[in-house]
Amino acid sequence: MTIFRALTTLIGASLVLAGVAGADGTELQGSVGPGFAIALSGAGGAAVTHLDPGSYTFVVADKSNEHNFHLQGPGGVNVSTGVDEIGTKTLAAKLVDGKYTFFCDVHPSLMAGDFTVGTPPADPTPTPKPPAASPAAKLVLKLTPTAITLTTSAGTPVKTLSAGAAVITVRDLSKSGAVKLRGAGVGKSTTAAFVGTVTWRVSLSSGTLVYSSDARKPSLAGGRVKVS
Repeated sequence: MTIFRALTTLIGASLVLAGVAGADGTELQGSVGPGFAIALSGAGGAAVTHLDPGSYTFVVADKSNEHNFHLQGPGGVNVSTGVDEIGTKTLAAKLVDGKYTFFCDVHPSLMAGDFTVGTPPADPTPTPKPPAASPAAKLVLKLTPTAITLTTSAGTPVKTLSAGAAVITVRDLSKSGAVKLRGAGVGKSTTAAFVGTVTWRVSLSSGTLVYSSDARKPSLAGGRVKVS
């Protein structure tokens, strides 16, 4: 009887351990940056290469405002952090059989990894590579004592923009006002005391981008740009 009970206990423990992987809330650690580093690891820091199907949380340490962590794969999984975000963000996804890819939207050919879940099909359809990101738009936002303008690097006034990465060179030449950039997923500004040049790397989303100045004498008209 004692041996029987011992065997029963051992079998029961084995079944419990077998059901741990893929349980709701299983936590994985993702990281992106600094530099061109991107990784996904599990318990003990081992790189993730294969997982059981189930629900997972991805705790992503985003260490750069020039990159992001984007996970795509079967079951409609498509979650990501923002390119201009820095800090820790938790993503949730339910994974099914197949192959998943994680990458940086800005540098998908340089920063990417993958892993499999469950038992992939015998002849799986190759997972499409993420589309090459469009080059970041290069803009110049200039504030003088008499005007505020938003142009391309070639000096052409900007009327519309495409959603995505943008690098904005801000030239604040006014001693009495600050530059403000709001909308389309952006919230940036200089200070009234700042005079000089600064570079803002942003990720534009669909909406209306508004540039303006808080200068009062004279009051300067800003502008609005549609982002789609």
